[in-house]
Amino acid sequence: MAAASIYGRAPEPRGAQLTDDPQAQRPGPAADVRSQAEQEGVAAGLGEQFKRTRGAFSGLFSAHMSLLRAELGQIFAQLKVMATLAGVALAFALLMITMLYVGGFLFLGEWLFGSIGWGLAHGVLFALAVIVLLGFGILGAPARVAAISFLIAAVLTIGLALLLGSNVVYETADYFAQQLAPPFNSAATVSLIAGALIVGLLLAIVAWRAGGAGAAVGGLIGGAVVGLLLGWLIGGIDWEWPPAVGLAITLGLILWPIIHGALAWPRLDLEEHFGRLKPRQTMEAATETKEWLEKQWQTRRPKLGRS
Repeated sequence: MAAASIYGRAPEPRGAQLTDDPQAQRPGPAADVRSQAEQEGVAAGLGEQFKRTRGAFSGLFSAHMSLLRAELGQIFAQLKVMATLAGVALAFALLMITMLYVGGFLFLGEWLFGSIGWGLAHGVLFALAVIVLLGFGILGAPARVAAISFLIAAVLTIGLALLLGSNVVYETADYFAQQLAPPFNSAATVSLIAGALIVGLLLAIVAWRAGGAGAAVGGLIGGAVVGLLLGWLIGGIDWEWPPAVGLAITLGLILWPIIHGALAWPRLDLEEHFGRLKPRQTMEAATETKEWLEKQWQTRRPKLGRS
């Protein structure tokens, strides 16, 4: 029998049943899915082939896009978890740095100088000094000025600590006070007068050189006020070493940004510094190109009228 196979039965046609259920068909394209040309045994034309190729490509592209969307969803979900954990870690790191900064200054103030108030003052003044230095850096102050101002402030701080801790100024003021009649026979009074005179004259000279006689008067008055406070602190109190060093550091942190500003301000050139933020070379090149084009247009444009 021509229709029978070597196994004794005829082969099942494409799309034949796999079970006894007449509705259950084997996966795969059935005979009625093929085009009319294929059913009739005629080769598909170019248009038909292009249509089938485009359909296959569209299906393939859609499958890849679906896979990409699924993978991107998983990636973004994982990145969201990682970003959340990183944000929490960064928050705790900033909290730790804050605690170390604040707690460190307070601990050192209590441990070294006998009061957390020194630590609070030093922490605040140090932060303000750094802010001032960074502000001058933004304005164009060179880094070497910051280093020089720090060295000057450090030397002044050490000198103040030695003066306060050794009580040399207090003992000197007390010696002169014993030679005077009341109400000038106290170390505090002598220190107040001496501080007002010394600081007032110094600031008056500096202001006079900077702005003339009017500025000198203002410098004298302002210096006298500051000198009263400094004179009383330095020579009017019998200091012990821990608070003496704490006060010296406090004054040094106050003087540091003032010295830095005095050294940096005359060297600032704001126009030159901020002028670097402009693309000057590009602007100059564009201007030269515009002038060249205008010149070319003037020389080569068509002449109106008779030549």
